[in-house]
Amino acid sequence: MRRRFFAFLLTILLLPAFPVMAEDGHLVMAIAPSQFSQGETAYVYFTVPQAATANLEVLDGSGQVCATLLKDAQVHEGANELPWDGSVEGNMLPAGDYVLRLTMGDRQEEISVTLTAGSGSVAASASLGATLEDVDAPPEESGETTETEESGEAATLITPAYRSTHTPSPKHENCYWCTPMDIRNEAAVWAMLTAPVTVLKGENQKQQEVLRAEPSEDAQGIGVVTCVSQSVHVLETLDNGWSLVETYSSSFYDSKVKAWNLFVTGYVRTNRLTEKRPNQEFGIVIDKLTQELYLFKNGRLFSKLLVSTGLFNEKQPYNETRSGEFLLVSKVGEFRSDNMFASMAMRFNSGDLLHEVPHVKNADGTKNYKNTEFKLGTRASHGCIRVQRLKNDEGVNMSWIWNNVPLGTKMVIWEDFAGRQTAIPDPATMLYYNPDGGTSYHLSAECRGVKEEYLPLPGSFTYGELNDSQYKELKACWYCVPPRRIEEIEEINTLHLTQSPGDIPQHLRQDN
Repeated sequence: MRRRFFAFLLTILLLPAFPVMAEDGHLVMAIAPSQFSQGETAYVYFTVPQAATANLEVLDGSGQVCATLLKDAQVHEGANELPWDGSVEGNMLPAGDYVLRLTMGDRQEEISVTLTAGSGSVAASASLGATLEDVDAPPEESGETTETEESGEAATLITPAYRSTHTPSPKHENCYWCTPMDIRNEAAVWAMLTAPVTVLKGENQKQQEVLRAEPSEDAQGIGVVTCVSQSVHVLETLDNGWSLVETYSSSFYDSKVKAWNLFVTGYVRTNRLTEKRPNQEFGIVIDKLTQELYLFKNGRLFSKLLVSTGLFNEKQPYNETRSGEFLLVSKVGEFRSDNMFASMAMRFNSGDLLHEVPHVKNADGTKNYKNTEFKLGTRASHGCIRVQRLKNDEGVNMSWIWNNVPLGTKMVIWEDFAGRQTAIPDPATMLYYNPDGGTSYHLSAECRGVKEEYLPLPGSFTYGELNDSQYKELKACWYCVPPRRIEEIEEINTLHLTQSPGDIPQHLRQDN
């Protein structure tokens, strides 16, 4: 598989991006994140109806133009992307609230952005001197990676179809399979979460279909797809009534084809395929790399929670949570597994459910989470996705999802392929604690996990100081989900330099 490398911040001005959609000739613009620190890189996305020249200006709080990011720049028809670190021609703008104004002819579009105090790095500013003619073509294959360089550190963006050998057609532009697994790219992730999905028709939500190695019912089975809820990536529609698709195999313990979470390419009957439009208000990303749930609402990353996905073993290789693109299709409610109970379960893949972290029942009928809750943020389940029960700062937990996120919402699961890395947080990120006996560090001074009498938390420090002696023993709060310690992140990243933890070893796979 081809891999391309871009000197991202030093040479790229604009790239064809994952678009926010323009309708009726209007300009559409977004920035992700909408609040970032000086020296960090945000991404300005805009979609234009035709190739033309454009101007992009920065307005201060009084509405006056204080900087120009693009001056009579030639932009692509459709989607464009501009990395920006808050600096212009080597000079960092002061922290504050700004408006970005895009102008093309007599049309304008504005978005708000907040720049907070940071390290003041200007590594990205050289990109503003590039021209569109200097830009390389974007990756052509859905499985390619894009390696970027920021302040000497490489970040690899990998799509869910990383192992695919097929080139997607333009109609797949916003698809799950072709969108890099990068939660920082808010606009691209939202476009993917609201794009239509192709699923197999079925009589019920547990029905599964075998993928065939050749377009024939007699051909070897190479994978399994769950009908109604699991999407497939259609690569080719043949004249003989069959279609070539790729997906992650949803083999379970009793499946005839033992392809546990294997990325497979095979054939299904074309008349079994149907397209569905997911809910347009919410979307969910489950990332096996970070073991976190990212909840999107109306185009924005709204909240995040800790989760536990499946942990396979020699005897139960089918415990690995199947990756892919799914729809939440039914509310199952509480169910029992051995001596544990899981509440508010929502079905997304046959026997795999999204549910609250399990509990056992005490003699007095109360719920006891002590044997499962501490495992959140790591692999621990039998294939289902366990979700945080403690309310975070937005008031979100599994109960909130159960009550507010409708069926038909798209939920995608990102595989932690070798080569994926999680970013080191900005050292200037503020953290909070109670210096009078507090044992946890928090992302918010008003964390819901702290007794009201101690709020707001009086102690604060930066992420860069987290390993200083006075903070070294503090534990990450289970409510507000502050960033992991740098050594934990480095351990995750080191593992993923050479390993894909979701890969089931070949000796655990059985031929059907």
